[in-house]
Amino acid sequence: MCRQVRSDHEALYRPEEGKSCPTEILEAISALNAEGRPIWKPMHAQPMYRNHPFITREGNGRGRTNAYIAGGFLGEDGQPIDVGMDIFERGLCLPSDNKMTPEEQDRIIETVKACFE
Repeated sequence: MCRQVRSDHEALYRPEEGKSCPTEILEAISALNAEGRPIWKPMHAQPMYRNHPFITREGNGRGRTNAYIAGGFLGEDGQPIDVGMDIFERGLCLPSDNKMTPEEQDRIIETVKACFE
């Protein structure tokens, strides 16, 4: 995945050959006048719930941030400890509608593929 930084209102990314990120893909499909969006932010990352306990693969994740964990939020096996945040960082919701024609679907598919070239 190319490097990206997202806030609640803005997103920046650095394009890399052969890689993409949700922000780049969303911008590309937006150019087709199609609508996508980031995955919903996990509850424990919402401002109202930031100080509440939440469950990770290794138990309670409250008070643990990437700043204090060597290697970021990855376990010894290299897999994310906070799966919800990992999905939020890397995932997106693509356009979907039961009225989309096969041609519209193909345009979206080709646009997403082109982001990885």
